[in-house]
Amino acid sequence: MNKKMLSVAVLVAGTMGAMTDASAFPEYVVPTGAKGCTDCHLTDEGEGFKPGILDAAKGGLPGLKEFLHPTPVAAGNTKPVLHLINKQWDVTVGSSPLVIPLLVSDAEDDMFAVNISTPTNGLPVKGAVLSQERTDVESNLPAIDFKWQPTAAQANKTYTVNFTVQEKSAGHKLLSNAVTANITVWPARQSATKNVSQFKVQRAQWSNNSLNLAGAVVFKSGLTTAQRNAALKTLSLKMRTNSGFSVGAASHLTVDANGNWKKSVSLKATTVPCTVKLEYEGLNATSPVKLAPKKTCLQ
Repeated sequence: MNKKMLSVAVLVAGTMGAMTDASAFPEYVVPTGAKGCTDCHLTDEGEGFKPGILDAAKGGLPGLKEFLHPTPVAAGNTKPVLHLINKQWDVTVGSSPLVIPLLVSDAEDDMFAVNISTPTNGLPVKGAVLSQERTDVESNLPAIDFKWQPTAAQANKTYTVNFTVQEKSAGHKLLSNAVTANITVWPARQSATKNVSQFKVQRAQWSNNSLNLAGAVVFKSGLTTAQRNAALKTLSLKMRTNSGFSVGAASHLTVDANGNWKKSVSLKATTVPCTVKLEYEGLNATSPVKLAPKKTCLQ
C-alpha cells in the first residue's frame, strides 16, 4: 500500500453547523459564492435548509463552497474518507495534552489538507496544533494528530470542533465527510498525589438495571508494580450526573495489566444518569449513557 502524503493546513472559521432557526445569514452569500439565500435555504426568508447543507457547513467555508459548487469528479477519483472518532473527549488543565488521531483513507492516495472549524457561536480552540503526517500502526493508514494543551482560562468549558480533509493533488479537490469532537476542559486537579496521568471512559451503557462502564487508566511513568497496586487501593471512582448530583457510592476499580477497567453499577431507571461524569484521582471524564431511558434518566 502506498503511503499518502498529507499536507497539513489548519482552517479555523465559523460555520453554520449550529443554525436551526429561520433567520438567513446574507453574509455567507459572498464568501461561499452563493447566488442568494435560496442556494442554502428553502425560501428567501431563510426558512429551512436544503438537504445536505448542515452537514456541509461542518466543514466551514470550504464545505459550503464544495456543496454549492461541487468539484467535477475526475475519472476514477473518489472522495477521501475521514474515519469516525469518539464524539466526547476530556482534557485536564496541567495534565497530559489531548490527542485526537485523525485517520484518512483515499483510493487514489491524494495529498490532503486538514480543515478545522467551529460552530458560528463556538469557542475557538486557541493553542491547538496538528502533527506531521504519520502512519497509524494498527490500520497502516495515514494519520494526523490534533493536539491541544488548554490553559486555565479555558477550563470549565466545552468546545466543539469539526474536522474535514480536502484533496490537494492536481485535478483532485474533493472534500471528505465531516467528523465532530466535543471537548470538555476540566480545571487543574487538586489531589495531593498524582499517580495517574490519564483517565478515560470509553463506554457507558445502561441495560438490565445496571450502568455498565469501561475505560482506561494511564499511570505515571516510572511507577513500580508495588506503587501502582498501592495507588489502586486508595483510589475511588466517583460518579455524578451532568448537573452534579452523586450517582451510587464511590467504588474501587480493578485495572488489568494494560490499564483497562470495567465497572457495573446497579441502578434503577429513575436513578440512571442521562450523561455520567466520572472522577478518578482528580481527573474527570464524561460520556452520554447509551440506552438510558429518556423520560426518567437524570440530567
